[in-house]
Amino acid sequence: MSAARNAHGSKHQTEMRLRGVAGEAVRDILSGTTHALLCTVALMAIMVAAAGAELFQLRSIGDRIDDYVSSGASTYVVEYPGRIDARSCESLADAPGVHAAGAIRTADSRISFAVLPSTSLPLLEATPGAVQVLASVNGRSTRALTKSESNGIWLSGQAAETLGLTSGQTARLTDDTPATIAGVYPFPEDGRSSNAAYAVVQPVPRDGVFDECLVKTWPVPDSIESLALLSVGTVSDDKDDRPTVRQLNTRLGARLDSSALFASRATAWMPLVAGGAALALGFAAVWIRRLELASALHCGVPKPALVLQIMMETVSWTFAATMLCLPLPLAVMHLWEGTAPQQIVDLMMRPMLAAALGGLAGATVAVLCVRERNLFAYFKRRI
Repeated sequence: MSAARNAHGSKHQTEMRLRGVAGEAVRDILSGTTHALLCTVALMAIMVAAAGAELFQLRSIGDRIDDYVSSGASTYVVEYPGRIDARSCESLADAPGVHAAGAIRTADSRISFAVLPSTSLPLLEATPGAVQVLASVNGRSTRALTKSESNGIWLSGQAAETLGLTSGQTARLTDDTPATIAGVYPFPEDGRSSNAAYAVVQPVPRDGVFDECLVKTWPVPDSIESLALLSVGTVSDDKDDRPTVRQLNTRLGARLDSSALFASRATAWMPLVAGGAALALGFAAVWIRRLELASALHCGVPKPALVLQIMMETVSWTFAATMLCLPLPLAVMHLWEGTAPQQIVDLMMRPMLAAALGGLAGATVAVLCVRERNLFAYFKRRI
């Protein structure tokens, strides 16, 4: 019975002590002793600065990738006149890293429009995949063609400007045949080497042999040359008659190592930087109260209870700062244009969480460093 009473009494004392610690923490927060508002604002500044710097770096890397892909540098061309198998070429779209692939060839005849009868344009015949490559060659993303875009002819941007035609119009050829403009594909003169810069493209079935195979990739497969050569039907025995693989645009270099760009970014260590800054903040927020805490120890408050109290107070402003900053990465998830927004949010959240943990760690270290025996020294050095 005595043992049961002692156990019950000990449990009751523990509950009372916890209530006392929680009550003291709440009073310190409400009275301003904790400086919770100031610490929340300071921690928010650290979180926003760290997450913003990470976002800026990731956006910069994304822009470099966009420029590289949009320039046509990650689009490869297999040239082998009359030897490209259309179906083999289009099947490359199923390979990892390949966004679209299709075959293209130059027709025997040229085409003239009634609006400019004295000028004839080259006519290119392209499989659906090749039309898809041309339609998206000026951008990072690739989309499937609609039914209307697959029926009709496509004009290069320069040809459309010369003829004064736009997508969706019905134009007349010189023989009075109507031709529907299914779309206009951009093809600026920025170093791209192709006969599609000023031409009319006619979609055709993916059958037969063609002159070229266009392969749009990202990230570029390591074996892109070998992969692209799978589009070749038969290879001539003549050593001087071999297929060639080249970039559509070599202006921005042969390769762009996005993994190296990501690994070497200036903000790679941002979680440690944010955590260190927040640790200093948490330490300072508690250390300026060292006289008060040493006095509490002198009055008989157990060190574990004091540590728990400080942790409760610190959690109040670290949690508030985290919740107030959380809309930033969530907004990025909805507004980010491009791929992998979830990964971007994860990278932004890392320094924010590191800052929250750093604040808690700093406060804990500070309260553990407070010694009752230094009470008189704290009193002499008080501000």
